[in-house]
Amino acid sequence: MYSSRSLKLRYGFSLLEVVISITLLVLISVSIITSLMYSYRITRINTNAIAAKNIAQGFFEKMAIDTFANVGTVHYPNINYDNDPPVWLDEAMNMSCRVEFAFKGFGTTEAGSLTSLVDNDTNWETNEWAGDTVYLVAGKGISSFAPIISNSVHTLHLGDTLAVAPDTTTKYMINNGKTVEITTTWEYCGKSYSQTIESLTVNYRGDSNLGF
Repeated sequence: MYSSRSLKLRYGFSLLEVVISITLLVLISVSIITSLMYSYRITRINTNAIAAKNIAQGFFEKMAIDTFANVGTVHYPNINYDNDPPVWLDEAMNMSCRVEFAFKGFGTTEAGSLTSLVDNDTNWETNEWAGDTVYLVAGKGISSFAPIISNSVHTLHLGDTLAVAPDTTTKYMINNGKTVEITTTWEYCGKSYSQTIESLTVNYRGDSNLGF
């Protein structure tokens, strides 16, 4: 037979055990839910990034079969969130995106020599074209090409001499094409995400209209 005191003690310890068990269960549940929410968020971010890459790839594929002259800002203007129709990153979640195009690596020279080329309309990063090749595709010096050893904001420095020094009639293309950067931006959970993909459009076949 248990005394009333021992019964009260046993009852008290049992209640404490229940409280501890419930507390541990709550902590474990919160931890699991937090982990699941974090995993879902990371999965969603990765899914969005893949969708953004696919959107950019779609535009690159369109440019690859488009007229070379059309590969530029006139035919590929930037697309904002409120574009009608929008570019959907995930239509089911009503998530649209902004698409920005940058076209570079081609233009008309303003000055040059047998070992350099100047285009003051550019805003190149230092040495971003080092190791590439510049081709003169129209005007004075057409058909000449040379490797690029370095570049500044407006000037290409060449590793070999060109056959003819370019002038203001000369049009050039780095790597014999137009380099296109597509930046896709979207909003998710109050944060802005963006992804930039670069590709070279090289469907140039000696067209008289280069689009620049």
